[in-house]
Amino acid sequence: MRLLRKRSTHCFLISALVIEMFVADTHAWVYYLLDRLPQKADEIFKSVENFEDVMLVPAIALSECVHLVETNRIKVDYRDIFSRFEGANNFVVVPLDLEIVKMLPSIKLSELHDRIIVATASSLNAVLITKDREIAKSGLVKTVWE
Repeated sequence: MRLLRKRSTHCFLISALVIEMFVADTHAWVYYLLDRLPQKADEIFKSVENFEDVMLVPAIALSECVHLVETNRIKVDYRDIFSRFEGANNFVVVPLDLEIVKMLPSIKLSELHDRIIVATASSLNAVLITKDREIAKSGLVKTVWE
């Protein structure tokens, strides 16, 4: 969250409140749950935890997390995957909808789930937190990781 201030002779007036939206892909969400994020990504998640910004997580990314737990590729309690979304508005699940699906033909990436995640970030004009090199190199959306 950024406060834009206008200086007067006696005080600062808040003229606008800007909340940034970020989209987390599967890697970002898993690394967040395991407390293994690199510095830039970690700073963003901390701003979300402090209700300064909003983290949007595509339903497909959460589904992938469930699959990773089921196949014993990560050790995370299911409750940890979902708990941030219950009763808070700073972490939001984004469902797969027709608008996102209609964007898929124009997103030329090798994995369907990555295409859905990129379409989600693009449709929301949000920065994507990802370590995926193919996505970062594509230039389809702005990305952050390190």
